Amino acid sequence: MTDTGVSYRQHRELGDVAWLRDYDCGKALAAAQRKPVLLLFQEVPGCSTCVHFGQDVLTHPLMVELITDRFVPVAIFNNHPGADAHILRLYGERSWNNPVVHFLRPDGTELLPRLADRYDALALHESLSAALRTLDGNVPAYFDLLGRDLLTEAGLSEETIYTTPCFWSGETSLAQHPAVITTDAGWVDGEEAVQVRFDPQAVTLADLNAYARAEGFAPAERGSFSLDREPQFYLRKNPVRHLPLTAAQRTQINLAVPYRTPITDLLSPQQSAWLADPLLQRVSDGETYGRDIRHSWSTLRAQLGAARKVD
Repeated sequence: MTDTGVSYRQHRELGDVAWLRDYDCGKALAAAQRKPVLLLFQEVPGCSTCVHFGQDVLTHPLMVELITDRFVPVAIFNNHPGADAHILRLYGERSWNNPVVHFLRPDGTELLPRLADRYDALALHESLSAALRTLDGNVPAYFDLLGRDLLTEAGLSEETIYTTPCFWSGETSLAQHPAVITTDAGWVDGEEAVQVRFDPQAVTLADLNAYARAEGFAPAERGSFSLDREPQFYLRKNPVRHLPLTAAQRTQINLAVPYRTPITDLLSPQQSAWLADPLLQRVSDGETYGRDIRHSWSTLRAQLGAARKVD
């Protein structure tokens, strides 16, 4: 094996992560950088499950950034002979199998049980977070928020709507409930309203309704919701509007801005670097924050790269 990085450009099963292919090199790098090893056993080329794991799980930009920033990622092909087969036997994994992920200390010992038989982004997020907590208890806030977004993507969140005297203050008030994932300002039958997505495992709808009523808002009893042209009003007044953001990030940043709470922890290292880039506002139309981060991330990267070539 070599220690060069590989990615979806060569193998769709590996997503956008630049994996190392040398196990010993990965352990040495992990020891030098004091990071854990993320060891992926993957079938390459693989079946539809393997491709799905690469393309749907290992391509979310915040997932990729967390893996790159906090782990040393090493990929072992479970259907290749030689050095790959040796590592396969070392960890007792089967050949020609669906994706399996191990979370290792630099010496190769296990940090926590391997992730197997689940191939969804939420499962990987939970295990990555558990690994970080096992090490030093530190899960970055931006990555914690991503878990809320993934609940929605997995269809595990629920939605409700509240009419409000002012939907801008409604957004910030409702966003303070710990079970609320996202808030959006809009209209229901001409009344100002806030659409809320929440985690039903963390709060019942009845309890959330009680919280909303205590804040002066009422559950909408009828009518369809239409999004206002300026959702996340306070965020829009901040340069962060030029960044690719997830829906949960938008909601928490929109809460932080009027209360003058620092937003640094809510951003990933790359997002923070982009925010400090003098070219950012030149290439962005100011609506980047509201677009799908899976697309806006690569678009902004390309725009900034093109602008630097011109300069």
